[in-house]
Parts: sequence; C-alpha cells; structure tokens
Amino acid sequence: MKLRKTTALILILVLAIAVLGCSNQSGTTTDSKSDQSQDSAAKYGNISLAKKYDIKWFQWGPRDIHPDDAIIKYLNEKFNVNIKVERILAKEYVKNLELKIAAGDMPDVFRYSLSTGAHIYSQLYEDGFLMNFNDYAEKYDLKGIKTYMKQPGTEEFREENGVYQLPSRKAGVIPSVVVVRQDWLDKLGLKKPTTMDEFKAMLKAFKDNKLGGANTVPITFAFGSGAFLNLSTSYTGVNTWGKADGKWMYEAVMPQYKTFLQFASELYREGLIDRELFTSNEAQAKAKFISGSSGVIVAPTERYVALEKDLAESNKSAKLSLLIPMPKGPAGGFGRVDASFTEPIVVIKKNRDEDFLARVAAIIDYTHSEEGIRILNYGIEGVHYTMENGKMVKTALYDRDIIPSLGHLTAMTTDYSLASGDVEGALKDNYEYSLKSGIAPPITALSYGASKDLMPSIEKKYNEWMINFVTGAKDINSNWDQYVKEMNDTGIRKLTEAVEQNTNKRGK
Repeated sequence: MKLRKTTALILILVLAIAVLGCSNQSGTTTDSKSDQSQDSAAKYGNISLAKKYDIKWFQWGPRDIHPDDAIIKYLNEKFNVNIKVERILAKEYVKNLELKIAAGDMPDVFRYSLSTGAHIYSQLYEDGFLMNFNDYAEKYDLKGIKTYMKQPGTEEFREENGVYQLPSRKAGVIPSVVVVRQDWLDKLGLKKPTTMDEFKAMLKAFKDNKLGGANTVPITFAFGSGAFLNLSTSYTGVNTWGKADGKWMYEAVMPQYKTFLQFASELYREGLIDRELFTSNEAQAKAKFISGSSGVIVAPTERYVALEKDLAESNKSAKLSLLIPMPKGPAGGFGRVDASFTEPIVVIKKNRDEDFLARVAAIIDYTHSEEGIRILNYGIEGVHYTMENGKMVKTALYDRDIIPSLGHLTAMTTDYSLASGDVEGALKDNYEYSLKSGIAPPITALSYGASKDLMPSIEKKYNEWMINFVTGAKDINSNWDQYVKEMNDTGIRKLTEAVEQNTNKRGK
C-alpha cells in the first residue's frame, strides 16, 4: 500500500521495520518443558493454546503492575502466555509510543489517546499494520468482542471495511479531582471556595500565611498544565468543542477562553500556582503535596487514595477533602468528564503469525466478556475479595492489584465503568457529582476525519502561545487576535470545517 506523507512518523516506522525487522514477528515463543506439558488440545473456542507466547502490552497508568500481580498471572495461565505490561505515565505516553514505533520496537497491544494520538492510529490503519477485530471475531467466534462492537456509542470507531480499534468504556468520572488540605482551611477559619474568586483568595491565604513554609506552593498539578487548563470549563461552559451561533468552535479560541487565560496569568504572576507547572512531572508534583509545601493538588481520580495514604504516613494530623462542587466561574461550576467510549486499544498484525494473533484476539475477547470485565474491575473472588452477607470484603491483594475507580491497570483497555462506581467516601461523592454536573466532549476526535493529522501542529502552536500568555511573556489583550489567527492558520479552521461536515451527517 502506498504510504501517506503526512508526517515523518510512518516513514521512519517502515524504514525501521525494513532494516531491523519487526521485533516480535510472531510473538516470542517460549520452548520449555512446562510448555511441552501443556495439553496440545487445549482450546479457547477453536484457538489452540499449545504454544506459549510473550505478548508486549504498552499502557499508561498511575503505577506499575506488581511482579506477582494475580490477574496477569491468571491470564497467563488461562491462555498459556507471558503478558509483559510496560507502563508509563500518561504525560509521556504518546512521545514514547512514537519513539517505539520509529525504532521498530512496536508493542503487540497498546492504547492510543484520541486527543493526541489519533494520527498514530490513522497512519497504522491506512498502511495495513492493524488487526481487524471484526475478522477475528467472526473467524474464531469471539462472542465477547462481537457483543462489545455492537454497543451503542461505538459506531464512530468502525471503518467501512472493519473494526481496527476497540474503545475502552468508562463512566462519567471527572478525570481530575481538586484535593485540598482541609486542616489548612480549618487553621485559617476558611470554608471551601464556591467561586473562582474565592478559590484565588484561598490560594492567596495559603501563600501569605506560609502554611507550607517559606516556599509555599499554594497549588500544584499532577499532570502539569493539562490538569490546570481543565479548570477552563467554569469559564467556557464547554469541553474541547462548543457551539456559538449554531456553529462548532474549538474551545481554545473561544472569547471565553481568553478570560480564563487572563485568570490563569493572574495566578501565575502573583505566585499562587506552581511555577514549575510546565516542566514538572507527576512524581515531582506529588512530592510537593506530600511533603507539606503545597496546599492543593489537582490529580486524576484514581490517585486520591494513594495521596491520602502517603500524606497520612508523613503527617498524621493532615486532613484532606475534595472541592465538590467545583468553584463557579462566569459559565458556572462544572467538571470535565470523559466521553463514555474513549482511548481505543489496537493490535499490530503486520509481520505477526496467525497463531499469535489468534491468541491475542482470544485474550482481548475474554477481557470484553462478562467474566473478564468483572475480574478486571473487581479482581478475582477468593483472591482479591470474599463475599460476606452479600457484601464484598476486600483483601490485601485488592489494594496491591486494583486501583480505586480504575480497576486493574489492564481494565483501561475494556469496560471499566463498574470500577468507577466501586468507591467510597469522597470518591463516591465525586462520582455522583460528576454524573450530574460533568461536561463531556460533544464529539470525539474521530469526527476530525483526515484533518486529525493537523492535531500535533495545533497542539504545538497552542502550547507555545499558552505558556507565553500564562507566564506573561506575551500580553493576552494585545496578542489575542494574532493568537487566534495563527491557530486558524495552523489547522483550526480546517479542523472546524471537518467537524461541521462530519457532525452534520450525524445530526449533531
């Protein structure tokens, strides 16, 4: 198939494979006595499980999988494989995935981000690198995949000639929680802020009273600027895309977003937000909060339990709470919620042998079955929990292998909506609040069509301007029109046209 020349990524990919060969052409086969003792007639449907394979699984998430993880061990034994999960923090995921692909070290199974990695999917799909889940579901009668592919909401993830990506499904949970030191509020006699002005006043009080010491950082962000900029919803009233005069408009060029950036710049200029916002990673941000130098951290929902536990170990008098509801801005008080179907999983087919691909398909089918979904959300009964009087009683292995509101790490590649509601206390309050007040993206990046290839350059241009605006290197008022023009010229105008065309087809 003729290669497209939209970016250098796919060119490097093909050259790397041509020179080096695919690093796992058939999945690494392990020949050992234990493998030879496997029942050669063992089947999953009509897929033989006789030969043992290594499977490279690339994922993002909050923590590594434990070497003795019971769920991975269960899957390995059930399917006679050795699943090797390589995990990296979300902030570095897309860059690392691109580097792996360019170096010819392509994982067998991996997710991609709809917002920042759609170009990766489109290039791999168009050049024939991906498994068609529909073909394998039909060929091997994989009922879990068949049922999942038919769920309402998955239509946009289908191609005319098949299904090459399976989205994960999650409930409407605010991906970032605003965690505040409640004991700091109590010490100053402050109530939780209900407006963005009160939010700023709270941060100023933390700084002025040096509650975190001489170098108090009033607020830090686990995911850097991305988590911080998610607060924009209270100013724009939308998530990524909104409508003005009946036309779609990209949030970052809406007039209301200008007001948000002005607010952000004020916080930065007055030293109320982490000055390392644009450079620090999650570990560095967490260290500031756990050490007691920061009074607020914006972090993904699934980080909350670990934050609470780690802070209690370093400071037994510290108390935490969540800012629920979100402080109101000009547009109201809203949280940002992910779409119900998001961040798809793909499987590399090119240069893999059929037995290996059938085995991978069998595993993915199982993780999309009723039993597999339950195990990935809650763990294994008798291992991660027991049932007593109709209630789930969790064991120590649950805390080791299962992430609150997320389930098992590999659950992020299937339906992990059950785990979102399987929480207690503050996280339960957050879950219920998000169902009522969260704003989800009205469209997915799949509506961008061919224009999705513009996203890397749009993101780059946006980040350049955003950093200059927030840090004060460029004045927002005098440079706003130039910013909007450059964003449009870089691709926003073309992207918006594609969105208008594609959503009109679907009646949105």
